[in-house]
Amino acid sequence: MFSSLYIAFVNIILCTSCSFLIAPVVKRIGEKFNIIDFPDSRKVHTSPTVRIGGLSIFITFFLIYLININFFGLNNFDSISTINLTSILIGGCLFFLIGIHDDVFKSSPLLRLFLQFLVAFMVSFCGINFGKLNFTLPFYGNINLILPEFLNHIITSFWIVGITNSINWLDGIDALAAGYSSILAIGLCFLMILKGNVIGVIFFSILFGSILGFLFRNFKPAFYIMGDCGSNFLGFCLSTSALLFLKNATSNSINIYYLVILFSLPIGDMLIVIIGRLMNEKNVFLPDKTHLHHRLINLNFGYSKIIFLIYSYSSVSIFFGICALNKLQI
Repeated sequence: MFSSLYIAFVNIILCTSCSFLIAPVVKRIGEKFNIIDFPDSRKVHTSPTVRIGGLSIFITFFLIYLININFFGLNNFDSISTINLTSILIGGCLFFLIGIHDDVFKSSPLLRLFLQFLVAFMVSFCGINFGKLNFTLPFYGNINLILPEFLNHIITSFWIVGITNSINWLDGIDALAAGYSSILAIGLCFLMILKGNVIGVIFFSILFGSILGFLFRNFKPAFYIMGDCGSNFLGFCLSTSALLFLKNATSNSINIYYLVILFSLPIGDMLIVIIGRLMNEKNVFLPDKTHLHHRLINLNFGYSKIIFLIYSYSSVSIFFGICALNKLQI
């Protein structure tokens, strides 16, 4: 317990400091190459803002991860875990590149989705997948559903791409997506400490610290926004690491209910938006102002109240999800 707490504390301090300190460099890069998000009728911010702030999260994560490899010798842990983690890191890089291409060149939604599904399917094929689905039904009790291999990869791909884009959709007001991601990352880090999973502690503590350093400069008025590069990277890392670290080692299954609780905010927001667009016969891929934060703004909630409400809900839902998972043998 003490060693895991020590590792988490050091990583969080290092990552927070690094991510915070390189922010001005990232902002200068965005300004130099004119990677700017300009205000429009949908945007909450009122002045042009650099849109590649996620670069600070990405750089910090991999820099401190490399330090951890050399210091703790992650290759000394079981090979399956390190291979699976490597798959997540490679996939995270690819999702980051897809995102930054969109930030710079404005990719078409179909091209972006195709590339995301391609990478997600490859990562699933490499071992980051559901395996079995565990859930409970009235009158039937607990069920472990064994998925056919191809269907497993399809469902996993939809999970990864869906969660990634739902977190991207949360990034509609300053500090919302980053705040939710940081709450989830520190919650999962604490769960890994309780379970004694050192690799999980390292992964989530680095991720949390990298987000936290960015988050300090992301509250309104934002110094910069994370952009698609940041939301893609975070969404991919969170969706895939949940499949890796929360899977029951004995049954090779994941309780779908607990996953939904942990990701209920982005899942709920995405479902409401998609259903609303379909009912109004609108293009699902075209942005609008029907997200949760837009609805709260329409109810005359101020920025501080919106952040407080959504952070509070995220904290409570993730807390209950972590408590439930802590009772299981992961």
